[in-house]
Amino acid sequence: MRPALTALLFTLGVIAVAPFFEGANAASAAQIRAAVFNGPTGIVTCGSHVWVTNASGNSVTELNAYDGAQIQVISGVSSDLSEPMGITANGTNLWVANLTSDSVAEFNCETGSSIRSINSGNLNSPVAVAVGGAKVWVASQAHLNDAAGSVIPNSSSVTAYSTRNGSLDASINGTNANGFNGSSGISVSGAKVWITNANGNSVTELDATSGHVVRDLESNVGGFKWPMGIASTAADVWVANLYGNSLTEINESTGSVVRVVTGDGLNGPNSICVLGQEIWVTNLFGNSVTELNARSGTLIRLINSKSDGLSAPTGITGRGSTVWVTNQWSNSVTELEASNGSLQRIIR
Repeated sequence: MRPALTALLFTLGVIAVAPFFEGANAASAAQIRAAVFNGPTGIVTCGSHVWVTNASGNSVTELNAYDGAQIQVISGVSSDLSEPMGITANGTNLWVANLTSDSVAEFNCETGSSIRSINSGNLNSPVAVAVGGAKVWVASQAHLNDAAGSVIPNSSSVTAYSTRNGSLDASINGTNANGFNGSSGISVSGAKVWITNANGNSVTELDATSGHVVRDLESNVGGFKWPMGIASTAADVWVANLYGNSLTEINESTGSVVRVVTGDGLNGPNSICVLGQEIWVTNLFGNSVTELNARSGTLIRLINSKSDGLSAPTGITGRGSTVWVTNQWSNSVTELEASNGSLQRIIR
């Protein structure tokens, strides 16, 4: 049985879609055809490479960042990929959170060669991973614990590992003080680690050096409603509230709520990335992407044309002038021009 927090996403991911054929009905931008995705979920860039986790395919796909061409697909027992979800990179290596094997797989992001499988500490259905400095941080939502499919409060956890050798640095179990409850997203910014807790409708801030709790922000403070994606700018932290159809902006220094953004096409906001002075958000239920000004929270554009191929968009990442989005329904990746939101290509 799949964990409660990801059951919805995987249901979307396994719906059959018609094969794509280039021709009169094709989108106006270039198309790259290859059966390389199977429930694409997480996505990250690393140098000239784009890496995508295939949750339904137990694999990761590597793309060329310049033309979207497939480089390779990594799968198999030796890869230790089992419903891979979150993915992060530090420019040299990749780390992938594997939901059902309770592990984190580390790869060289240039070659795709396996470095190690990490399973120490309390990895309990890991779903999100982030790297900062010499540590990789992992948020585990916890397994289903009752017949109703609920996650027992305080059963989630956060662990940290050395980027050098994969050794366990910290293992923090859920408590009433730290609020870990269905932990679903994680972001590292300088000396701070931020975790979204979907079941608990809260956000937890940790000290990245000690792992100690700085604060636990609850829904009555930040308007959190099933918070999922989280991303940090130089000054603020942005949280996507899946069922609140909103974004919460938090002052990183004080933990105070700056604003709660609604409207702007936000419909099941799920994942967030920061690119320059813009915030990019996938809208899982709206089949769209919202772009906001990071300083003011004002809308720049809503991207929701059918020709953009956005279909249950789940993961998002950006680098330079490009934004990439994973689409679970259509087993594809949409590549957008960051300056104007125009479609560059759909990779299938």
